[in-house]
Amino acid sequence: MGAHPVHRGEQVFRPRTVRSPWATVLAVVTVAVCLLPLGLYLYYGLVHSRLHYRVGPGGLTVEMGVGRIWIPAAEVAAVDRWEGPGPAVRVVGAGLRGLQMGWYRMGGRRVYRMTTAGRNLVYVDTAPDAATARPGTRYVLSPADPDRFVTLLRAAQAGEWAAAGAGGDVVFDPVPGPGVLTDPFLIVVLAFTLSIAIGFPWVLSSGIRGMHFRVGPDGIAVHHLGRQLFRWESIRRVERLDQPPRLWRIFGAHLPGYYAGLFSAGPLGRVRVYGTTLRPPLILLETSRGRVILEPADAEAFLAAVQAYR
Repeated sequence: MGAHPVHRGEQVFRPRTVRSPWATVLAVVTVAVCLLPLGLYLYYGLVHSRLHYRVGPGGLTVEMGVGRIWIPAAEVAAVDRWEGPGPAVRVVGAGLRGLQMGWYRMGGRRVYRMTTAGRNLVYVDTAPDAATARPGTRYVLSPADPDRFVTLLRAAQAGEWAAAGAGGDVVFDPVPGPGVLTDPFLIVVLAFTLSIAIGFPWVLSSGIRGMHFRVGPDGIAVHHLGRQLFRWESIRRVERLDQPPRLWRIFGAHLPGYYAGLFSAGPLGRVRVYGTTLRPPLILLETSRGRVILEPADAEAFLAAVQAYR
């Protein structure tokens, strides 16, 4: 693309046009990664709001809105309160203030935890030969009434449900705890990641599409997410660069079809770079504020405009 006359006698030079999918791929991947915390936030919020324990003559069901854990009474090997399990170390899963869900190491053994607090804990062990439940597993739960929970599940285990006088199934709510959806830490994380998910594609698109250079009476202006003017009195030299040094990014964009930011350029030192391919010929500006490399599509027309205005 060549030069285009605009107001105040300026001429506009745009970088080479490059069609590359990499900027789009990067934007899509970044958005997907940044939306992952939102998905986990909603998932664990749903689990926390729906979590309860149902004990009946047939056994124990842990219901959580997105699935359930079913342990038949005949496969319950042991059930009791767990007053002092010691430090809990999360192996994999959620470790939020209001929800602990997943595999933990507690009391020297690996357990599966579905709790909302660290108090009123009970454990339920499954038989080593369990066919329906996960065999040989210890589940850790936090019913609000742990004593009655243990009594009823033991009655179901022994086949004495009628003697317990409970009637039908009994539902136990978990110990009340901090709300997952109102956790300040999670809200801060979401605000940060969603800002990136929304802002990054916009910055990427605006940076690529809006990049251009203007040569006019006041100097050379670089338009990239704003306007940076290098006045003629601050420009020491403008020259064609046919053999640019190898560039190493320090800060900014370094993608096929989009180069913008601060780079290390070998003998040139640190330079600001604005272009799309970095193929010569390029334009090197020596200014009182440092060196700048530009990539107008028509380098000769750019130099001719510089000569005309200087």
